Amino acid sequence: MGNRPLTHSPSPLVAGRFLVWHGDQKSAVGAHRIWLDTRPDTPPPALDRVPPVVMPYLKLFHLAHHIPRPYAYLSREQTGLETEVLLLDAAPIGTRLNDQTTPWKTEAALLPSLPQVWAQGSALRQLNWLRQIAMMWTALADQGVTATLLALDELRTDGALLRLTTLVTDKAPLTLVDLGRRWQELVATAQPPMKGYLDWLTHALAEGRITAAETLIAELEGAIQALAQGLLVTVDWTADTDQGPTRDRNEDACHPEKLSYQQRLTSKTVSVETPPLLLVCDGIGGHEQGNVASQTAIKLLQQELEPLTQQCNLPPAAVAQRLNQALILANDTLSTRNNDEQRSARARMGTTVVLALVHFPYVAIAHIGDSRAYRVSAQTCYQITVDDDVASREAQMGYALYSEAVQLPSGGALIQALGISESGYLYPTVQHLLLDDAAVLLLCSDGLSDYDRVDALAPHLVAPLATTATPLSAPVAELIQRANQLNGHDNVTVGLMRFAPQTKTLPTLPARSLQQADAPSHSDLPPPTPVLTAQTTNTLTVAPADAPQPRSKVAWVPFFGGLIAVLATLAAVGFGLSRRQLAPVPFQPLARQWAIAPLAGQPLPSNALAATANVPVGSFWQAENGAGLGADRDPLRLSQRPTSIAESTAMPPVAIGSILRVISRQTAADNTDWVQLQVCSIPSGISLDQLPQEVDQETNSDQPMTAPVAPDLTQRLSAPGDKGWVQARQLYAATAFLDLVTPAQAGRCGP
Repeated sequence: MGNRPLTHSPSPLVAGRFLVWHGDQKSAVGAHRIWLDTRPDTPPPALDRVPPVVMPYLKLFHLAHHIPRPYAYLSREQTGLETEVLLLDAAPIGTRLNDQTTPWKTEAALLPSLPQVWAQGSALRQLNWLRQIAMMWTALADQGVTATLLALDELRTDGALLRLTTLVTDKAPLTLVDLGRRWQELVATAQPPMKGYLDWLTHALAEGRITAAETLIAELEGAIQALAQGLLVTVDWTADTDQGPTRDRNEDACHPEKLSYQQRLTSKTVSVETPPLLLVCDGIGGHEQGNVASQTAIKLLQQELEPLTQQCNLPPAAVAQRLNQALILANDTLSTRNNDEQRSARARMGTTVVLALVHFPYVAIAHIGDSRAYRVSAQTCYQITVDDDVASREAQMGYALYSEAVQLPSGGALIQALGISESGYLYPTVQHLLLDDAAVLLLCSDGLSDYDRVDALAPHLVAPLATTATPLSAPVAELIQRANQLNGHDNVTVGLMRFAPQTKTLPTLPARSLQQADAPSHSDLPPPTPVLTAQTTNTLTVAPADAPQPRSKVAWVPFFGGLIAVLATLAAVGFGLSRRQLAPVPFQPLARQWAIAPLAGQPLPSNALAATANVPVGSFWQAENGAGLGADRDPLRLSQRPTSIAESTAMPPVAIGSILRVISRQTAADNTDWVQLQVCSIPSGISLDQLPQEVDQETNSDQPMTAPVAPDLTQRLSAPGDKGWVQARQLYAATAFLDLVTPAQAGRCGP
């Protein structure tokens, strides 16, 4: 598409649903770059396999604040065009509501490229754009797409935020030498306060004196810290929470609640009466005190983090470390209380959390769970956090597009939250945005974000706030009211934090290294408040997942292998949430400890492969409804050999609810990972499609009793003791990991 607003009539539908917008009536359909889905409520066409061109986008899914995510991949047969089409969601497109027309029209245009706005950017903003490139370098290099960062026209700007248009594949290995040479083109139009420094930096890169991305990041952060002495930022923030029309209590919590604050901050601001801190928590556990968990987390985090805002000149890495410590402290506190009160499985209370903490000249955003943070400017609204759920995990591991994975019965199930599991399995995500950005942060629970309500409401209710001094309390109240009207199925919590920067006279940077050698080390920070913790016992259980919408977080299920990507590409194993409430069953732990911990801290690509390849031999899994992503939800079938069922003799299907045990692993010649399973036990049911029922489940006395349906004895099922092979990815898609099993469940596989 062109760079001017697109107001011409759209072309005919492509693939029966997509409008192609254009600014030149003579352009060919295939050349247009903005496509509008006229049926967003209908999932896009599913893929039989993920094309190689899509894989880098999925592996970089954790960089949601910079990189668009694949929405659909259309074949030539589907579009009638001469080539395949990859559609990207959350692309660098700016929109504007034209209120001069009746009815209002939405104008859309690609955001300006870095070369187009470079000369007009302040010295602080220019350095911040380069810092974001450096932050992405290692992750993109792992996927062989660092050429993207050298194609400056592919880098689009939304104020201080840098967004990528598409990913460009490397034709040859690239290094920071190539980056330095590319940046030398920007020196001539750099702002005077940083021109000499940038000239030194680009030569240091081009001459190979800076060889690590971490060193480059430290250099740029030191320069930003020095220039920020001339920055003045007015910060406004407020939050509120509501029970909603259908819930009997409010399990959400926030800080500050029903109060609005404003602070004017500079680099010399040492102490303020009310530190800029915004917290949103969504309690988990239903009647089992999810509200206690959210309120406890709010109080603890407020106590731990407010002193951090009073400390000046802390590097982002030190702030991220303290945020992690505070979140782990909150997790330990809730987990200890769960253990002390002998809460297990679904009775364990927990909470999601998303927070914004100002530490001049940045604001840090951290989250665990599916409470979200959005960055809203005058023309864009981007979700900048990635939900810690099964659908995001499937996308990050390259198994499916997120638009497909979210349709899975367990797609919205959480894989981590505060209070549910040990802190060794907790991996918060932390990122830092520069305050030199006229934008608004919107933090919310899923009572608002479900069904994409933020994307629909933000252009009308939040975007105007980015360029005005309008008080924030009224927009927060209206967002809550709209959420109750449009969703209404859950509690609603909304927080807004607005930044209005002003640049005074900036100091001139020296033409030399500015690494913060004298910056306070992590060990100089005050330690978090100590809390006595008891040894956590793994007592979570799994039941087959139903698929009601919207998502519910009342029942818990552990999910093995959840890889949560952090900005530093941290990854680890997590636990998941189910949506099905079952009566408690006495479980006995097996004396086994799976060697999962060593995976923590490895880069995402190698970690994802390791987690897939190293399915623990001896681990137990339960068959669920659906045999894989994009499948027709047929029952899981084992193969007699580690080859496709088409090439091997297919065995009878595995009944839903069956307990399976991993007895061996094997990697085929094509590098496909296979696991051999043994059927331990099967449920009693009338057919393959019936979920097993617990005999002591509560019944609804208002419902009339019906005669039991006779079992369908014509179906042949895999019997206890049967053995067969499946791909490791099928195991993740079609089953749920069991941390505990009863002796009856272990059946033929019992010790």
